[in-house]
Amino acid sequence: MANAGLDIGELLLKIATGETGEISKVDYVAQKPQFNPTYASGEKPLERCSPEAQGVSSAFFTSLIRDLSENKECRMHKFMALRNGNVICECGFEPYSVDYWHVSYSMCKSIVSMAIGILIHERRLSLEDTLDNIFKEYLGIFKFHRKTITVKNLLDMTSGCEFNEAGAISGNDWRKGFLEAGTKFEPGTQFEYNSMNTYMLSAIVTEITGMSLFEFCKKRLFDPMGIKRVFWESCPQNITKGGWGLFIRTEDMAKLGQLYLNDGKWNGVQLVPMKWVKESTTPFVETGREDSTHYGYQIWINNDRPGSYAFNGMLGQNVFVYPDIDMVVVTNAGNSDLFQTSRMAVTIRDAMKNLEVSIDEPLSEDFAELSKLKALCKSVSGRTVDYPAIVSGGWKNRSVKMTEGRACKKNAVYKSRRGDFKKALYYYNTRDENLLASKWLKKINGKVYEFESSKVGIFPIMMQIVHNNFTDGIKKIGFRFGENESFYIDIYEGEVVYPLKCGFGGKKHVIDINMHGEIYKVCVETSCKTDEYNRFVLKNEIFFLEEVCSRTMNIYFDDDASDREDGKGTFIYPSVPKGLEVRFFETPGCDMLVSSMKNIAPEGLGGLQGIIFGKIIKGGIKGLFEETIKNVIQPKVRGVLSE
Repeated sequence: MANAGLDIGELLLKIATGETGEISKVDYVAQKPQFNPTYASGEKPLERCSPEAQGVSSAFFTSLIRDLSENKECRMHKFMALRNGNVICECGFEPYSVDYWHVSYSMCKSIVSMAIGILIHERRLSLEDTLDNIFKEYLGIFKFHRKTITVKNLLDMTSGCEFNEAGAISGNDWRKGFLEAGTKFEPGTQFEYNSMNTYMLSAIVTEITGMSLFEFCKKRLFDPMGIKRVFWESCPQNITKGGWGLFIRTEDMAKLGQLYLNDGKWNGVQLVPMKWVKESTTPFVETGREDSTHYGYQIWINNDRPGSYAFNGMLGQNVFVYPDIDMVVVTNAGNSDLFQTSRMAVTIRDAMKNLEVSIDEPLSEDFAELSKLKALCKSVSGRTVDYPAIVSGGWKNRSVKMTEGRACKKNAVYKSRRGDFKKALYYYNTRDENLLASKWLKKINGKVYEFESSKVGIFPIMMQIVHNNFTDGIKKIGFRFGENESFYIDIYEGEVVYPLKCGFGGKKHVIDINMHGEIYKVCVETSCKTDEYNRFVLKNEIFFLEEVCSRTMNIYFDDDASDREDGKGTFIYPSVPKGLEVRFFETPGCDMLVSSMKNIAPEGLGGLQGIIFGKIIKGGIKGLFEETIKNVIQPKVRGVLSE
């Protein structure tokens, strides 16, 4: 593990000092395909019906969705609830679509457990098989030390192996790293969450079947369930990552929860052995966590309701399963939740604890409450908002008027006496923004600014590390009008230009970004402001629609005008600024990276790096350490007008 600690330390130092390009020790190969937004052949959607038809009140979901949407800490992306196998509530939170796939992080660990259960049922594997039995051919090569680790130890997170998540950036051979690593304690005696345990389970599937875990799951689980639009990343040796790397749709996550509610049976076919479903959701080991006190086989055992459990992925990717009321609740989000302790998880779990349902018969249809629920879900999805219309030549001719969109407003469901004031204020702010934009955008049209340093990329740091896809560094930023008076911010990163189409007045534009051969769907929302120094500011929210991450990119234009004798640019007299400053911020942000770096053992680092980390971490220079991380996650970059 010392070597892995050294490698992650080196990588984070490279990021902190602004190095770009192929800075990882893991070879990069483009993997992720572009998502297919249309219905796939063989896909089998779940049935839809009202909550009341399945014995649940629509008012319950109206209250829950409202709480989740109003609390900004939740950072909701998607929500879905099933009862008796029927979708009774579903919602995408603007700008995320409930039908689009989403990264799942550790939620997919529970799917690995399903694959292992199938192999055990077929007597091709047993819980007591040890790694030295399974990987016999590698004993001589790897100088094997972990003969006592069993399949069960991997499943219930009691292996004690020192080769943990940091090993995923330490080199290309993760299996070798795990097999050569030492242990912190006797396997089977303690719980310690480690994603590389799951990776080794994936390696076992490949060793036994000759197929990757992803191929095995497609054949034995995904295809029979009509789960077609799904993708799972692999390591450099083509072993499915197992513990992370799965992109999957919310409805397909829900199907997997329902599969377990059905005791492993789907459409009359036993896909996962019934015995394994019961065994894998048994509380085998104490976790030491208050939110989820026990762990089964790659599944968290909860105490929300009798027999409840969860397929849990960090930052809000969850499948909550409630057998006593035959319900599944699924979430995708981008919050700070590492397990099940975020405001989102607490809100949902507390609500489910107190939910009363009709077990034997449906409730009477409540059309008023159902209409409220539908209107709320439609509202938070962002599909019914007012947009400013640009007419008579657009921004360039400064001719802007307001037009009302569809009737439903974002606050249409829950009116208050302040509603008229809010509406008037919204119109006023939008009009002010339009006037500001019309004056300034034509001034910076065609202008390009060169960055003084190229240490930052369009990708958030977290996505770069997780996908081993590192930035080449932004060198320049440009501004221009496109067709139909659309406005673009051009990001010159490495040898590629990423054209971000700006959405003004609350409107959002979705584009594709090709990052080294992997295409990511990105949504951009832009607003025009002035700051306290009367500088013109372009505020940009960039949402990575398949990921937990979002990025803010605020562009502050200097009041040092290049086209005015007095050198001043104001709201009244827009100008061509000589320079600008771009401030980046990503969510999730500093807290996670600070936590990661604090887990590095300084003694594992050599030379000057070891001295630096020793001073910062062991020496307790907390302020300096956290300020350094803040500058990595929230960099400020200067740009100068290119002649």
